Amino acid sequence: MIRFADGLNSGLAALVTLLITLPPAWFTHVAVWADLAPSWAYVPAAGLAGIGLVLAFAFGRKALRGIAPSRDRAR
Repeated sequence: MIRFADGLNSGLAALVTLLITLPPAWFTHVAVWADLAPSWAYVPAAGLAGIGLVLAFAFGRKALRGIAPSRDRAR
């Protein structure tokens, strides 16, 4: 039961990570496309999206293994 709860927590952490990082990157893309922001704004937006995807992937792997987000190994 504890592994299920830890996996659920890791899955929620992955979802929250995506919800925090991807919308600002997307809206930056839209702003550059609409000529509201300079084209160099793609660099920090791509960095933010990349970091968000890497973190979400890591949390997703932990979720599948039943490991809590703040732990390295299962309990």
